[in-house]
Amino acid sequence: MSITNVTIQPAAAPALTPQERERLALLADRLIAGGAGLPSASGAEVHTQWIDRAMAVRADLDGAVRAVLALEGDPAEVVERLQAEDPVLFGSFAMAVAGAYLINPRIRRELGYPGPAPMKNAALPDEAESYLEDGILDVVVARGPIYRPTPAS
Repeated sequence: MSITNVTIQPAAAPALTPQERERLALLADRLIAGGAGLPSASGAEVHTQWIDRAMAVRADLDGAVRAVLALEGDPAEVVERLQAEDPVLFGSFAMAVAGAYLINPRIRRELGYPGPAPMKNAALPDEAESYLEDGILDVVVARGPIYRPTPAS
């Protein structure tokens, strides 16, 4: 097997139950209530596919999300108590909810945020010469250019 054939997949955590998703929608709406033309967390479907994607990429947040979902009580009281009594758990939960909200393409469009874009870094003056000073590329320079021409269409 060649390394070019390897596909890296995030670890799949067990899916949230329908009851956990309902609870997540209520708790997430306490964090992102919506307004100014933007939907609430549940309106952006944070509790559906977007939380699944966020937790697949950030598996370290899975435990925090599930711990918060297991807390009983009124969602407003749970969020308020959690923020006051366990700011680390609250921060992890808020990160998961906010991440799930912001990876929704509709939300990014409405915010006018296209997502991260590759940045071009200009070469520094004399940068190329620094690679030639210690002789590490002498073999490559001596070999000369090698390439395969593209076939004519």
